[in-house]
Amino acid sequence: MLSAHPLTPVVSLHHFDLVDPLYPGMDRLEALKHLFEVASVDPGRVFQQTVCYDHSNLRTISVSWGYAVQVYEGNILLPDLLSLQQTFTSWRRRRDFSSGLYMFNTREFPQDPCKRPAIFFLESVLPSKDRIESNYKRHVSGNCQGTVGSTKNLQKIRVSSEKFDLEIGQVP
Repeated sequence: MLSAHPLTPVVSLHHFDLVDPLYPGMDRLEALKHLFEVASVDPGRVFQQTVCYDHSNLRTISVSWGYAVQVYEGNILLPDLLSLQQTFTSWRRRRDFSSGLYMFNTREFPQDPCKRPAIFFLESVLPSKDRIESNYKRHVSGNCQGTVGSTKNLQKIRVSSEKFDLEIGQVP
């Protein structure tokens, strides 16, 4: 959910005792501290999604700043990327209610790891006077022996952005 474009600011995160840590390779407390380190560097940009198209390599890149970068093979339409990948299940156990399972649009998360985007989780953030460099490291989940395409050799991604000066009215 944190990789999709939020329609409203994130004001609360719940149930940390019942979910996997936000960042792989960390326990829940380490991951939460890591998130707060990121938020202290650029709070207005955390989890904001930006989508870029790399036409020369036929890739679509979705950056959820401070959390994860997803790299898709091919060009994926923007409306398809803005809905949440269903990497979660409903807490509602009964299915006999009249409304849908969620109050937002979802899209399926491929069960086949070879059909998933390459995912890079935030490793570090390096602020300077007027820029912020964030580094993302590839996370491998599942065994996909047939990985092909332009993403197979990517291991790290660096995102460079200007610092926002909220005093002069820039909008994150």
